Amino acid sequence: MSKDKSRNGSRQRIVLHPCFLVAYLYQRGLESGKWTTQADASRALKVSQTNLSVALRMGSLPAELMGMFADISQVTAHTVRVIRGVIAQEGQEAVLKRIRPHITAGGKLPAKAVLALVKGRMSNSAKAVSAARRDRFIHRSPDLPMSISNRYHQGIVNGEWTSYSACSRALRIPRRNISDAVSIGQLPLAVRSLFSGSKLTFAVGRKLLAIARVVTNSTLIKRSNDISYLAESYTSGQLLRELNGESLPPGAHITRLRIRKGRGAGQLIIECNHPDFLLRYRRDMETALNQVVKRIAEAEGRRKEFALYRTFL
Repeated sequence: MSKDKSRNGSRQRIVLHPCFLVAYLYQRGLESGKWTTQADASRALKVSQTNLSVALRMGSLPAELMGMFADISQVTAHTVRVIRGVIAQEGQEAVLKRIRPHITAGGKLPAKAVLALVKGRMSNSAKAVSAARRDRFIHRSPDLPMSISNRYHQGIVNGEWTSYSACSRALRIPRRNISDAVSIGQLPLAVRSLFSGSKLTFAVGRKLLAIARVVTNSTLIKRSNDISYLAESYTSGQLLRELNGESLPPGAHITRLRIRKGRGAGQLIIECNHPDFLLRYRRDMETALNQVVKRIAEAEGRRKEFALYRTFL
């Protein structure tokens, strides 16, 4: 197993030796007297002493775990090193408890999928994929955060990658975008459902993440539920302001509100004690006032028509 790695314009070939093969050759050479130390064996096998040592430790891994690999030749020194690191950090029993449902199912997995399972990413991604299937919103554009998040989790489940970096290389998407997309996908459903279709872009999603860093989840969900009926009529900017608690200035109330006619035709002047706050809603107020004026004009027109009709009776 090998791969090419580019460094300073030149390509360097890196050979990834399967651990079982290295361990087997080492044992055969030891028994036949070809070498007596790991240093001699590493030179003869053209394997670093570190990788040789890691390969020999593969035998100490739980047999249940090793039985999950679809192809034992995919188990490299990196694979063993990662598994041993997780076991050292969380304990062997915790890791076995995590993977036992998959062992019971009897399925064989690629090495990347086994690593994701050992590290606990498989279960999280499986839940995310299942939730995406139940999601009532269809994410049409592959560039939207939710589409990228779903693709990332699907790749974890399928064993295509186990990290943001590997996903970034495979999909040719910046790592930051993948990381942000996954974080956006982890926001409460009540929040995400406010931004249907193409509204939930990276720009909007990152602002939501910024709000989520300073507002508790329960508060964010409550605010989302309070304005859910307005989601279709509100713009993304309005929804973000509502979620951020900007609907009223802290400790202030709109008072002394007065609307008077301006100099020009169709102009109205709105006076209050917080004009800077109302200024951000000027377009919404203009639209609302225009609708009111239109309805008044229509009602006046109907009244005149009715009056004219009565003159002929």
